[in-house]
Amino acid sequence: GNAMRRMLLARPWRLTRLPALQPKTLKLSRCASIGTGSAASDEADAVAFVVERGYSPQLSRAVVKSLSDPNGWAVQPGHLLKTAQKLAGRWEVGEDAGLASLAAAVEREIAPEIGKSKVSVLVFPSSGERPFQVAGLEGQTLRDVVTFSDDPGARLLAEYLECACAGVMACSTCHVYVSDEWWDASGTDTHKIGPPSEAEEDMLDLAFDRRDTSRLGCQIVLSPNLEGLEIHLPKGANNLFDAEGL
Repeated sequence: GNAMRRMLLARPWRLTRLPALQPKTLKLSRCASIGTGSAASDEADAVAFVVERGYSPQLSRAVVKSLSDPNGWAVQPGHLLKTAQKLAGRWEVGEDAGLASLAAAVEREIAPEIGKSKVSVLVFPSSGERPFQVAGLEGQTLRDVVTFSDDPGARLLAEYLECACAGVMACSTCHVYVSDEWWDASGTDTHKIGPPSEAEEDMLDLAFDRRDTSRLGCQIVLSPNLEGLEIHLPKGANNLFDAEGL
């Protein structure tokens, strides 16, 4: 079916900004080919490049600023664009080389000044062990939290959720159950989690022990309205990448 075709075409890479691979690519190629006539234009081109990878202008500026920070990356003027491109890796096919991790770290640092709230999620392991709390930032998916957060609860959640693909619904290893109290079958209550999209449904059909409140963690986006969200973990996971040797 559609889910299996996506799985076979996908690769287990770790980039989460694939929506930026759309029409803006041509604009990027112009940016990359123009070169840098000055330090100022190099910085502007680097910011534009990061924006085209799907990050907000404010976060993109902060990322480039961190690259030029003499106490950090200490990238020399005139080399910011090349460094950003190197960190982006083979972004055309979703293979990141460090830009996503850098952006996530910078985002945590500037979260207060850009008005992003922390959102807490209560996680119930399938084994009956004590539930634990996970903290992420507004706008992150559960998969982002598992992959990039330095929160102790996130590191613990990473032991349960493999997140084998790049968050593009090519696997079901981030499969979770939403607590009944937080489930809205109509999908109209912004203070609850609604049903999956048709594309997500296709992949959930391949998930371990699917239930009515099943969702993929890569498709659950945190917001202040979801503060205190409760999720339960399945007893297992179907990793089709392992099954097919991908």
